[in-house]
Amino acid sequence: MKISNHELATLPKQASADELTPYTQALREYFPSREALLQEAKRQTRRQKLLKKTTAAVAIPLAFALSWMLDPVLHSESLRTEIGQQASVDLKDGSHVALNTNSVLVIEQHLYSRRLHLQRGEALFTAQHGWRPFTVYANQTEIRDIGTVFNVRNTLDGAVVTVVEGSVEVSTAQAKRVLTNDVSVSTQVGVISESRCTSANIAWQQGRLMFDGTSLTDVISELQRYHRGHIEIADAKVAQYRLSGEYDIKGIDALIDTLPEIMPVRVTRRDDNSIAIMHR
Repeated sequence: MKISNHELATLPKQASADELTPYTQALREYFPSREALLQEAKRQTRRQKLLKKTTAAVAIPLAFALSWMLDPVLHSESLRTEIGQQASVDLKDGSHVALNTNSVLVIEQHLYSRRLHLQRGEALFTAQHGWRPFTVYANQTEIRDIGTVFNVRNTLDGAVVTVVEGSVEVSTAQAKRVLTNDVSVSTQVGVISESRCTSANIAWQQGRLMFDGTSLTDVISELQRYHRGHIEIADAKVAQYRLSGEYDIKGIDALIDTLPEIMPVRVTRRDDNSIAIMHR
């Protein structure tokens, strides 16, 4: 079929490339090309990798710092002795603890430290050196090992610390002091003061009690730690009598029965196993 010149004139003309360029650019803004999509994907991948590296660089030190501050407990155990009983224990880290009469010790293995809480009584510590600090806590007193053997006794208002070998750092809320061997201190209400009779403080390790002009009040207080029945000074007049000498820990009753022979006192034993000491 032939098309007339008039009909040919009315047919739409084919657009040139230049005429389509604005439309092509507009379409690309909404529908990126395959190459553009690949480039954007690569940019996003690089950004994600950089973000992961940055996050890791911040998170790892932060996690380490938090774990160090929190220092969580990994293992805990409790050691206990009854009145008149003593015990010797090797710890998992190679350290050694000797517990005296009527004592309670809680041992905590933390992630970054070793902490021992002497809740009652007395103990001799031989600390094994290691990167974890070895610290003993006793009645608001902190004793940090610096390479030593040391004795700690928990008292009513503090602690008595005696260094047998090496040195320790003793701290309270108000004071801090480094002790070397053969030095003994007591803590009371945050104050650290010199303590007498360093050798007497560790005589229990040899099964002995040592007194050097010690008042009968303090002697009875010491004997009471090893005796189940109550020991009472029933007469204030005899409280300041003084006793010297070395005695066997296992012979507490024999020592009490001997008191009338070395000082003007009378000893009365009661049916409930208690003992009264008075002037005669």
